[in-house]
Amino acid sequence: MSDIDIERARKFQEMYKRIQKSPLYKWKLADHDVNGMELDQIQTLPLTTKKDLREAGIFGPLAVDRKEIAQYHESTGTTGVPSASWFTQEDLQIGGRQLKECGVRLTSEDLVLIRFPYAMALPAFLMQHAAWQTGAGVVPASGRTVVTPYPRVLSLLKNLSVTVMAGLPREMELLAEVARLGGSKPSKDFPALRAICVAGELMSDKRRKHIEKLWNVPVFNMYGSTETANIATMCEHGNMHIVEQDFFVEVLNENGSNSVEDGERGFATITTLSHQGSPLLRYFNEDIISVEHGLCNCGRTGAKLVHYGRSKDRICFGSTVLDAMDIQEAVYSLSPAPDAWKVIEQEEGLHLLLDSHDSQKWSEENVRSLLSSRLKVPVTVEITTMVDRMDLIDNTPSIKPVYIKKRSHGTSG
Repeated sequence: MSDIDIERARKFQEMYKRIQKSPLYKWKLADHDVNGMELDQIQTLPLTTKKDLREAGIFGPLAVDRKEIAQYHESTGTTGVPSASWFTQEDLQIGGRQLKECGVRLTSEDLVLIRFPYAMALPAFLMQHAAWQTGAGVVPASGRTVVTPYPRVLSLLKNLSVTVMAGLPREMELLAEVARLGGSKPSKDFPALRAICVAGELMSDKRRKHIEKLWNVPVFNMYGSTETANIATMCEHGNMHIVEQDFFVEVLNENGSNSVEDGERGFATITTLSHQGSPLLRYFNEDIISVEHGLCNCGRTGAKLVHYGRSKDRICFGSTVLDAMDIQEAVYSLSPAPDAWKVIEQEEGLHLLLDSHDSQKWSEENVRSLLSSRLKVPVTVEITTMVDRMDLIDNTPSIKPVYIKKRSHGTSG
C-alpha cells in the first residue's frame, strides 16, 4: 500500500467511530459492526442520500459537542430543503488546506478578492482560510449583496491591484460584461490580475476557456459542496485532482449497487475522512462524475475527477443522454459565446434562449444547426434579451441562475 492508502485507511477507521456519535448514523449504522470496519469493506455500508440529510434535520449529522462548533452552513440549492453542515475550527482549517492544493499557488504576495457570497454557503470562508494560510490578503467583496455591486467590485480590482479573483463562474462573466458596458476591456485593464478561481457551478472546458479569454488569465476550477467541503481542485494542466487524504470517492451506477469502470460516468458517492463536525459516509450526492487514475503532467499520480452536472439536469431523448456538461460544451462552442443562456426541455427536443451583446454576429439558422449537430437532438433557438444590463450597473444583487429547465408532468417547459 502507498503512504496515502495507509493514511486513508487509518482516517477511515477514526471517522467510522466518530460518525456514530451523530443521530443520523446511530440510526443508519444500528445493524452494522461498531468497531473493526476497514476501508475495503466500505461497500457493505449503507449509502447516505440527500433525503436522509433532510429528514435528519439540522442536528442529525452533528457528530461533536456543540461547544466545538465554529460555523454552521446550509446548502443553497435552487430546489429542495437545505442540508445542514457543521464545521469546527479544525474543519475550516482543513478546508483552507484543501483549496491550497489548487494550481493557482497562492503566496503572501497575493491579494485575493472573494466574490463568493458570505452568507450560509461555504466557499467564501474556505477561500479566506486558504489565503490566510499562505499569507495572502483578502478583499471580502461578497456576491448577492447591495454592498458590493459590480461597478464597485471592478473599482476594487483596479484600485487595489488585486492579483487573484475567486467566485462563481457566472460572476466572472457578469463582471466582464459590466466592465465592457463601462468602456473597459477586462482582458487588458486589470494588469495586476494573474488568475481566477471558481467553484459552485458546473465548469466545462469550453466555459473555462471562454472566461480565460474574457480576462486573459488562467482559470482554476474547484469541486465540492457545502455538505462535504472541497473534494477536488484543478492543477495548472486543467485536471481536477481529488484531495485523497480527506476524501474517499466512489463512482456508482444509478441505483448505487455497483461501481462503474474507471473513467466512466456514474454517480458520485463521497466519504469525508477528515471532517469532524458533520462527517458523511457514502454520501450519494446526485452528481454525475467520472474518476480516472493515472499520471498527470503536473506530477500527481492520484485520481482525476470530471464533473458532468447534477442528475436532475440530465435529459434523455431515446438513446441520447445529455448531461449538463454536454449542453454547456455545445453552448460555449458558439462564436461569440453568449452572455446569458437557458435550455428548456420540450417533448421533441430542446429550446435554447440566447443573449449576447454581439448577437448580430449570430444567425439563428447557423446556431440551430451547430447546436443540433453537437447535441444530436432537435434544437430550436430564440435570440433574445436575458440580461438587464441596467441592473448590472446599479445596486441590484445577482441571483442564482438556472441554466436548464426540465419538463414537468409531461408538459412542455
